[in-house]
Amino acid sequence: MSTRQPSAFDWFLMIFMATIWGASFIFIKKSVAIFTPVQAAMWRMAGATLLYMPIAVMYWSKIDWKRWKPLAIVAFCGSAIPNFFFAVAQQHVDSSLAGMLNSLTPLFTLLIGATVYGMRVSGNKILGVMIGLSGAVVLVLFNGNGGVSGNAFFAGLCVLATVCYAINANTVNQYLRDSPPAAIASAAFMLTGSLFFFGLWVSGGWDAAWQHPQGMKGLGYIFYLSAIGTVLGSILYFWLLQRTSAIFATSVTYLLPIGAMAIGAMDGEQIGLIDMLGTAIILLGVYLARK
Repeated sequence: MSTRQPSAFDWFLMIFMATIWGASFIFIKKSVAIFTPVQAAMWRMAGATLLYMPIAVMYWSKIDWKRWKPLAIVAFCGSAIPNFFFAVAQQHVDSSLAGMLNSLTPLFTLLIGATVYGMRVSGNKILGVMIGLSGAVVLVLFNGNGGVSGNAFFAGLCVLATVCYAINANTVNQYLRDSPPAAIASAAFMLTGSLFFFGLWVSGGWDAAWQHPQGMKGLGYIFYLSAIGTVLGSILYFWLLQRTSAIFATSVTYLLPIGAMAIGAMDGEQIGLIDMLGTAIILLGVYLARK
């Protein structure tokens, strides 16, 4: 794991990624109003595969295909599974709540790093994880009006998505630190891309795009999610992870909830005191865990 202190450019990368990923939640919400969650996820992954193809050709000689197992984990845990979970969840929870829960990623990165990869854990880290998870409980069980929400299961899917992101971060940090970021992302999709095209066909996503009256608008949302949220975001994320560490890179979720809440509010979503309290508790936990 890198011990280099983050530079001003590293912080700029983090802020930029928080902005583009914060906007992704509202586009997920809008896309699942047109496509089913499976169709939206398959369109996003198939689109990212197409965009990665020329990048993979450029980096072909630098890709170590013998590392196909960690590359497959990157494809599924870094993109496919979380994309599906968020698509299902955001039929029932606001994009702002999804963004808030996404801030759990550094805590699960720490937990998995400590239990699986031997990362050293201090008292502050343990306390931070406990506080952060308690904030997640507040967000999952209560909505912005302070009442128990009937959508706890779907909010829980957002939490599971962050577990996948944490597995992805630790995998890249442990096995792929010496590979170019664009090579990591493009190789992962070259290995698994055919599955997403098959899933797109089986789910009826191709027909839905042309038959639904808002199909073209839906593809516009998907294009943002594929090109900006997945392709550009993943390459920048792997680059930041290699420049710094898994914990710092996943700390992009410090800022991501702010963007998600602001964009959600502009789209008419209500942000309550419980929402802000739960998010503040999570971020406090992340801060303590990183000390």
